[in-house]
Amino acid sequence: MTKALYQSFEDQSDPDQGPERLRLLRHEIAARGLSGYLVPRTDVHQGEYVAARDERLAWLTGFTGSAGFCTVLPTCAGVFVDGRYRVQVKTQVRDVFTPVDWPEVKVPDWLRGNLTEGTIGFDPWLHTLSEIEGYSKALDGSGITLSPCENLIDLIWRDQPEAPMANAFAYEEKYAGKTHLQKRQDIACALKDAGQNAAVITLPDSLAWLLNIRGGDVSHVPIAHGFVIFHSDASADLFMTKEKLSSIGDHLGPDIRMHTPDSFGKYLSTLTGSVRIDPDNVPMAVASILTNAGIATERAQDPTILPKACKNSVELMQARGAHLRDAAAMCEFLCWLDAQAIGTLSEIDVAVALEGFRRADPALTDISFDTISASGPNAALPHYSVTKASNRQLKEGEVMLVDSGGQYLDGTTDITRTIAVGPQPDAVKRAFTRVLQGMIAISKLRFPAGMAGRDLDAFARAALWAAGQDFNHGTGHGVGHFLSVHEGPQRLSRQSTIAFEAGMILSNEPGFYQENQFGIRTENLLVVQPAALPEEGNIKTLFEFETLTFVPIDLRMVMAEMLSEHEKIWLNTYHQTCRDKINHRLSAHSRVWLDQATRPI
Repeated sequence: MTKALYQSFEDQSDPDQGPERLRLLRHEIAARGLSGYLVPRTDVHQGEYVAARDERLAWLTGFTGSAGFCTVLPTCAGVFVDGRYRVQVKTQVRDVFTPVDWPEVKVPDWLRGNLTEGTIGFDPWLHTLSEIEGYSKALDGSGITLSPCENLIDLIWRDQPEAPMANAFAYEEKYAGKTHLQKRQDIACALKDAGQNAAVITLPDSLAWLLNIRGGDVSHVPIAHGFVIFHSDASADLFMTKEKLSSIGDHLGPDIRMHTPDSFGKYLSTLTGSVRIDPDNVPMAVASILTNAGIATERAQDPTILPKACKNSVELMQARGAHLRDAAAMCEFLCWLDAQAIGTLSEIDVAVALEGFRRADPALTDISFDTISASGPNAALPHYSVTKASNRQLKEGEVMLVDSGGQYLDGTTDITRTIAVGPQPDAVKRAFTRVLQGMIAISKLRFPAGMAGRDLDAFARAALWAAGQDFNHGTGHGVGHFLSVHEGPQRLSRQSTIAFEAGMILSNEPGFYQENQFGIRTENLLVVQPAALPEEGNIKTLFEFETLTFVPIDLRMVMAEMLSEHEKIWLNTYHQTCRDKINHRLSAHSRVWLDQATRPI
């Protein structure tokens, strides 16, 4: 029997229902004497990825992007999206909704421009403490206030899916590198040093990392929904549906006490001493419960965030292996794609074929996100999601952008390649080469300790800027270890102030997008690692990047005369390394393809 695909190509957007659903929501808003209501995409755990039950933003508006929110007022409703989704949102929402460029336009400023006074309702479980405090401060003196209330979407969503109930499972030490006891002891020491009695952990990937468990409550990310109250004696209270833990045996041990999720709020109010909360991801409701109970809180980052981001030696060893196997699958796929007759494949055909090559690896448990299989003008949408309705045939003279990844037991992968479908115009090749120059610039960087994403991001854009071009997304994001393909706190971004540390995994993915024509992106994953100090230098700690991804870059798209000698050396060396590392893993036919695809320039 053929296994079901990890990815569905059904169109999850239903924009025609938007006007009626908006009418029902406005009725509930008015019935409570409110002037508006905030509809986020997040769930109560404040993770980026949500279950079908929590897709409230998509249900209301039709917009299916992975980030965004809606602010509903009596006469207007703004759908706030960042640069990745500004073309997509126009096609997915009806004219009762107004797309708003975020973060350029802030919610408080938009409210001030569309409302003279009133009260905006919000579900305090779906918004973080820092978010609501930031809005409230910016609205001070405006006559506009925020007020917590029940979830109004859930009141009108009659066929809302049930909460996910996938089984959790133990994540073995041979992949994690440490037992959960060792991790708990490390975190407990950090709490004691800070004089804190407990920490509230709401992010599902933090919970998964801390307790060495994985799950299946959302698509493509192996997490289990729950909450943890972690104590300075290294014990923890876990709030998770009992049925999810039926297969986990004695993995957690006696120091992890089990509770039902609905007892979480009540238990919070019984805590004593100083309790750490992370204002950037703890729900406003949690902070309110603690404050109302008179419990002292200390604001600080989730104590698992940095240890989780800085992969240990075992995790890095395992990740390297996963990336090599993934690279072999990608090379088999690219060889297959090049052999197909132009005009015989659709975007869905490409995505299905790629998933098939990855499935040959028994360590694969899922893809790490819905494959972006985008041809021609669809490639100009940075986060395009192909559906049966949008699917198109690959055509001569266009580019094919494929952004994909796998969830392997030993690592999470993410790679983008832009592929020539027949001869390409010079304008496309020049843009591709500039993007490649940006990717090479980041890959070659050596930088002192203390540098953050905002310090490095410009290196990826310099070649594009010189030509008056740019891309409207960050250059890279953190990546988890058999966890979320988007993992903080580090990013390669003009907004990121988090200093890079050894062991952090990042994507390196500059791009260029010409709306309605073509899109280009090239992406490898990198690891931050210590670099040798030059004898004449005065920097005490120097970092560099180790490349994890070894898949050829399409030389048919490269204008070699635009590259410097150093860039040519980097590209030729990279391709030689691809041959050395991947060749023996390939079929005979793909080995021939790899030799040609990695020829020196």
